[in-house]
Amino acid sequence: MTDLKRACLITFGCQMNEYDSGRLGRLLTDGGWILTDRREEADFIFFNTCSIRAKAAQRVINHLEQVRPLKKNNPQLLIGLGGCLAEQEGEALLAAAPWLDLVIGPQHLPALPGLLEKIQTDDRDDRRRSLTGAGANPAWSRENLAALGQGPSAPEARISSSVTIMQGCDNYCAYCVVPYLRGPELSRTAEDILDEVRHLVAAGVQDLTLLGQNVNSYGRGRAGGPTFPELLVQVAATGLRRLRFTTSHPKDLSPELVGLFRDLPPLCENLHLPIQSGSDQVLAAMGRGYTRDRYLQLVESLRAARPNLALTTDIIVGFPGETEADFLETMSLLETVTFDALFSFKYSNRPQTRASALAGQVPEEEKSRRLTYLQNRQKVITLAKNAAHLGQTLEVLVERPSGRYQGQLTGRARNFKLVHFDGPPELIGRLVPVSITEAWAASLRGRLIHA
Repeated sequence: MTDLKRACLITFGCQMNEYDSGRLGRLLTDGGWILTDRREEADFIFFNTCSIRAKAAQRVINHLEQVRPLKKNNPQLLIGLGGCLAEQEGEALLAAAPWLDLVIGPQHLPALPGLLEKIQTDDRDDRRRSLTGAGANPAWSRENLAALGQGPSAPEARISSSVTIMQGCDNYCAYCVVPYLRGPELSRTAEDILDEVRHLVAAGVQDLTLLGQNVNSYGRGRAGGPTFPELLVQVAATGLRRLRFTTSHPKDLSPELVGLFRDLPPLCENLHLPIQSGSDQVLAAMGRGYTRDRYLQLVESLRAARPNLALTTDIIVGFPGETEADFLETMSLLETVTFDALFSFKYSNRPQTRASALAGQVPEEEKSRRLTYLQNRQKVITLAKNAAHLGQTLEVLVERPSGRYQGQLTGRARNFKLVHFDGPPELIGRLVPVSITEAWAASLRGRLIHA
């Protein structure tokens, strides 16, 4: 790098975006950049975006508008936008936002440092760039995926981290734009994954999450490699204390994977298993590949394998054609399963998806009513789930000082519950027993048990 030095990376959306941004940060620092959280002092501002819902996409546009005055005050400032929204809109974003210099799809993030180098040497009138095209070249995509996985994003030891094991999706659910934006499923080699995991464990990581659009299908199409359950066993053998994975598709949740919740000690007792709807009619229209009964059977087998499993899910309300009876089926499933937490959304049309052309679009006010009803009921269930921990002792991995309570620490139990308790900062990074004394909807509070 010659002139530009400070980069500000702003991430929206899922854990995979956070992972990609972390690896991009490493690539930039390797190229001479200094990372900063202050937009005002940055020479390059980059938004890594999500486009799975219209609300998420609009949020990104709002933030892009907010940095416009910075470009006016500093014409040398470079502003870039990457991720799924960049892939979806491409050069249309450059036309709509003249202060935007660069649009780059998720498959091409490893090319960003070199692209910035080139932009610096180009004519000022010719430095705007658009680089998109998910899955157009699988070999190139595999190369990029490997590049994003090389080592931790920062040299300092961390307590928890994540590793992407695959990119893309082959499911093409009717409502989802991800397969069009991130391309087909591509799995990293087990060797690359295990090398990265060992690096992280050596750096102090104790709690690791394996990431993918559908981790259960890891290895599909890659001859000779391990299945996903086999990969979990190999990752657990690295000395890792806690292991998690997301996102898991119900149609690919195998008996072997269910059995690991019983047989693999580092595998934590929490699982995110999206259901999306409790109605068979809606599930079929979504193209999810399973029925309500099949999902309930999976829940039963999972809880038989790990009775204290904390289960979370995704639900979409107001999918085209969803009737009041369909919605009540979702509510009854909520009561049957009693999820620990819920990520719930109103259906929104996304470009290219089959659902955007379906008849029976649900009015916005009705979607809002259903979502509010669903979320209010889930709050009661979540509080009851958390209250069940009162009097129990949980093993907590201490992560940081509490952001809300002075003199307190915050950490995660194995079931991913957030726990606050009084304790000295020397405990950060350690596993400690905490007796739970208070329960709220979003977290627990407890008392440190001294040896």
